[in-house]
Amino acid sequence: MWTDLRFLPGMCFSLLAFAAIGIAVDLSEIDPSDPVEGKSHWAFRPLQNKGIPAVQAENWPRSPLDRFVLEKLETAGLQPAADANRPDLLRRVTFQLTGLPPTPQELHAFLADERPDAFDRILDQLLASPHFGERWGRHWMDLARYADSNGLDENFLFREAWRYRNWVIDALNTGMPFDRFILEQLAGDLLPFDSIAQRDRQRIAAGFLVLGPKVLLGNNEKNQRMEVADELIDTVGKTILGQTLGCCRCHDHKFDPVPTADYYALAGIFASTRVMETRYMLGEQRSMERLVGLGPEGLEADEVYEAFWREQPRLVEQKKQAEAALEAIKQEKPDDLTAILAKHPEAVAAEAKPTAEPVRSQEERIAAQVGQVAEIAKRLANPPKIPPRAMIPMDVEQPADEQIRLAGQFDQLGKLVPRGFLSVLCDGDRIEIPPQQSGRIALAGWLTNGEQRTGQLAARVLANRGWHHLFGRGIVRTVDNFGRTGEEPTHPELLDYLAGDLIRSGWSLKKMVRDMVSSHTFALSSHYDPQNHAVDPDNRWLWRANRRRLDPESYRDAMLTVAGQLDLSPMDSTVWYLGDQATAVGPNTVRRRTNFPCRSVYLPVIRNDLPELFEVFDFANPHTATGARPSTTAPNQALFMLNDDMVMDTAEAIAQRVLAEVPTQDLQGRVEFLYRIILNTSPTSEVQQALETYLLQTEARLISEGAEAPERRAIALACHALIASSPFQFLD
Repeated sequence: MWTDLRFLPGMCFSLLAFAAIGIAVDLSEIDPSDPVEGKSHWAFRPLQNKGIPAVQAENWPRSPLDRFVLEKLETAGLQPAADANRPDLLRRVTFQLTGLPPTPQELHAFLADERPDAFDRILDQLLASPHFGERWGRHWMDLARYADSNGLDENFLFREAWRYRNWVIDALNTGMPFDRFILEQLAGDLLPFDSIAQRDRQRIAAGFLVLGPKVLLGNNEKNQRMEVADELIDTVGKTILGQTLGCCRCHDHKFDPVPTADYYALAGIFASTRVMETRYMLGEQRSMERLVGLGPEGLEADEVYEAFWREQPRLVEQKKQAEAALEAIKQEKPDDLTAILAKHPEAVAAEAKPTAEPVRSQEERIAAQVGQVAEIAKRLANPPKIPPRAMIPMDVEQPADEQIRLAGQFDQLGKLVPRGFLSVLCDGDRIEIPPQQSGRIALAGWLTNGEQRTGQLAARVLANRGWHHLFGRGIVRTVDNFGRTGEEPTHPELLDYLAGDLIRSGWSLKKMVRDMVSSHTFALSSHYDPQNHAVDPDNRWLWRANRRRLDPESYRDAMLTVAGQLDLSPMDSTVWYLGDQATAVGPNTVRRRTNFPCRSVYLPVIRNDLPELFEVFDFANPHTATGARPSTTAPNQALFMLNDDMVMDTAEAIAQRVLAEVPTQDLQGRVEFLYRIILNTSPTSEVQQALETYLLQTEARLISEGAEAPERRAIALACHALIASSPFQFLD
């Protein structure tokens, strides 16, 4: 393969990266115009149904999924690890499905439940929990590049992005079929509706198209339109099809069967969709959101609301001037009215406009100013009710096809390309898009048609994403790249089985998750086996569970849960207090708050300015679709755990909880309580004794040093050590 490799400009880094991580890929160029060669790639073939494989250890599988895994293990001569113990299994599944730790009560109930369907009952509870949508909605928001601000050159605030975030959470909690989930995000503003409420929900869903970052300054309008289309093509290609399409803006794809014409067929669809107003882009209003009133009262309320906020800066300035002049008059009280006017000309009228009749005395002037201040204050204190608003796209008045941009330059025009889809995945005749439509509805239907190869590829991608989130790696490890520069699946028959079952189930995400989690493969321990490791050091064949670190959201939520401080209520906007520029600087800048006691999924996601916890522990890049977050181990992570105020405050709060719930004389009970609430298990006798000794010795030392509250401080130090420990940060 490597002897046939053709080096292209800019490929050196990519090839070194592939070689370093041992990915075997075929990088020989293909002819994108050859439909036979293009369709031969595994991802573009129809789903294969080769049946459930036979295995030797018939008593091991608990589901058809296990048979696919066990067949590979037996072929490689590997033995599956022992099952995880019940505390580890409960902690794993609870975090995986809700992003939260199990409570001590849930752990006790599960350990005491000896019924054979005890784990199935746990799954029922977790899948029905509102926290399922919060956890799995965050997975989707990584792909949707969700953020509460624009980022890039002008970091304008997206005040209404939270509505899309909450729509995602609600859709997953209610079990919306995934094909409908995609349809509403690509074309919700164009779909028919039975009620105003349904119309509004669908419009909010289409906010998916609006959320991307956009360069605003010094950008030609035509170029801006193509940049927005390019970002959407890249996002939709990766998210739904697992395809890297961005390079086709300039040239035919070098390795996948996607010609430049296909790129511009899609560009015509997205360029015919307005996701921002030109006047906003040019800065005539201090916002770049397309805000549309929701509900039957929306338009009328919008007019009143916009009129008020247009007038607000003048009112505020007028109020300041009037108050300053009034205060000066009260303090100085000169006899000569001329002196007043000379010193305070702004007091004659806040806007320097002639009054209807002159103020004839100082008392009348003061009374006029007092009345003016009171009236302005009243108007500022009682603004009109803010109408419900959302960020939504809208088709342009005259949708049009796009011309190929030679070398990707917006002003170098080539031939006109009809709006359409990827030719390698089109079965039969080309789909005609009505000239008066952008084509977004047709695109969404094409992407999720399970009877065609496009929908089957989308099902493969979704099933692989679910496997990645539950098992730590996808069946295709390059979760956003199913092309020839990505990896091939380790278990192709299993992937096709999962994709086919997803389509047959009506695109049910919850059923897919349940099937994966109820498998024997999911229940394996992460115990190391030297013989298996010698054969399969990367655990490609899944002989054990992959040990994984908690993501930053789960880590923060777990700490707040243990401290008894987490508010589990859903949240609306958490950026209401910020100005239009989310990362503005200056003496009057309002600092962004990250100390809301809510779940982390509701915290502000400000592009270019993520919370330190998110930055340190590998939060998704909100500028681009991210299917697999990086997993790093770096010194700053340990330093963060040792020194961050939030971590130390949490340890103090846990110590207060221990003092309140466990008697002073029960040292053994305190140690057991700490382990139960923090690590969801019981300490071994050695750990029990060591921690008791530590508490006693630390308290004695603090007393000798004259420290304040030595008992609480000793417990807080122990809590700090436990929440910074690997057993708390990792899932076994």
